[in-house]
Amino acid sequence: MFGTREEFEYFQCADCKCLQITTIPDNLGLFYPEEYYSFFTSPKNQKSRLIRLLIKQRFRNAIFDKGYKVNKILSKFVSMPDLRIDEVLPISVILRTSGISNFNARFLDVGCGSWSIWLEMLYTAGFKNLYGVDPFIKKCINLNGITILNTELKDIQGYFDLITMHHSLEHIPNQRETLEHAANLLTPNGVILIRIPTVSSFAWQHYKTNWVEMDPPRHLYLHSKKSVELLGAQAGLQLYETISDSLDFELYGSEQYCRDIPLTDKKSYWSNRNSTIFTSKELLDFKDMARNINANNTAGRMCFFFKKR
Repeated sequence: MFGTREEFEYFQCADCKCLQITTIPDNLGLFYPEEYYSFFTSPKNQKSRLIRLLIKQRFRNAIFDKGYKVNKILSKFVSMPDLRIDEVLPISVILRTSGISNFNARFLDVGCGSWSIWLEMLYTAGFKNLYGVDPFIKKCINLNGITILNTELKDIQGYFDLITMHHSLEHIPNQRETLEHAANLLTPNGVILIRIPTVSSFAWQHYKTNWVEMDPPRHLYLHSKKSVELLGAQAGLQLYETISDSLDFELYGSEQYCRDIPLTDKKSYWSNRNSTIFTSKELLDFKDMARNINANNTAGRMCFFFKKR
């Protein structure tokens, strides 16, 4: 990412295929400088209370299949925001797969940094019980109906209907302990969603150590589908659904690494959309390939849905 070219040793389990760092650096915090993307707080401009109420009524139909006639009338006056995680995965898919059935549901986003785009989208859709937790932020944040706590997961009180780990579990040393703490915070029908890079993918097989999602040394564990299911079972959880959600980033980022171009380099397409390192056709090909690997279940990014056993 930052182009230091420092080397780190990883090994891959011959049985479960989990790829993991051999020795976790003592100074791991040094690899999360202030310019690291998850430390940015960038809430969008908030809409008026009336507009938010109208949008909520529209989402009532989109998510819960209620209020069809009202939604049809409101569609003439207010547009539905395009709420998709990483511009790929609609939040309605996540909510339905997680069994969320009303606006009283409680959410907790683990390892979200200074701001959670996921929680912001839920706020826009009309949800209110929105919490995040990240021990590495400097202070607690209360903004736009969202509370993010600067504490450990084990210190969180209350119960939640959906606990999410959006690309945070791979950064956490104590994997089983973390999932056990999360499982203890679930309501009886609660769900844990883990979104992570996976080595059960085309990108890992093709790019190996040039795979952009490897991201040493920040990514301590890069799970296979088998290893993440085993990890969940150790924490008393059962995997019941998976969804692929790879982006073209996985491909063009890895291609950049093959050319020795870090993500933060001025030539990088990731940090500079005016970069000319890729042709227009190549960029379109990356998008097409991302759709293909999502469709054929060889994506390098996956959503794993767990419930208590």
